[in-house]
Amino acid sequence: MNTITLQSMNYGETLVYWYLRLNGFFPLNNFVLHQHEETIDDSADCDVLAVRHPHAYEIIGGQKADWDPNLSEQGINLCDRITGIIVEVKTGQDATKILKNTINSFSSDRIRYAVQRLGFWPQEDTPVIEDTLNTRVSYQDDTFQIFKLLVSDRLPRSKEPERWKQLSLSNVENFIVERLKKHCDKKYADRLRFPSDLMQYMIWKTTTDQNGRTPNSLGV
Repeated sequence: MNTITLQSMNYGETLVYWYLRLNGFFPLNNFVLHQHEETIDDSADCDVLAVRHPHAYEIIGGQKADWDPNLSEQGINLCDRITGIIVEVKTGQDATKILKNTINSFSSDRIRYAVQRLGFWPQEDTPVIEDTLNTRVSYQDDTFQIFKLLVSDRLPRSKEPERWKQLSLSNVENFIVERLKKHCDKKYADRLRFPSDLMQYMIWKTTTDQNGRTPNSLGV
């Protein structure tokens, strides 16, 4: 089931999916937003919707030093609240088109749908959260936080006030590569257990040296 789902993503969405997985999130890709008179006018989807608990932990690649510092620098603190992220992924080069499409992707009705699906707050609180996220990058209380995040090959120029967080697709790729290098022996040994052709290739490419030697052959 996971293999079929992951294959439905483009390379940008796949990179973002695994970036979030490697940062302790449980991501849901291509979440369908069904048309309904109480939801949205036209059917659509959310590229990635992800949830993370503050005490996420794994022996291999799942400790505080493993999380991407770019997230905390963006103000997304992973370790003090349950975090939800609504992610839009763009792989094009036209910054004007990316900006227009992102505004549409983070429209009020789509935000409402995502907030309801995350289920952090009772339904009667949704209008207040939706209104806040229409003009701000996040909504937070003492227990939960939701952020809007754009990951793009080419980032549009930031405006004030900030409407969403932005992360380049190159940063996402670099983080994944560095994580694979950090745990090269374990990742290489388990490469075929990753339900993604792209990730299997990246593991092989990253953990194999220029002479074609793998961590196992090098005695790592």
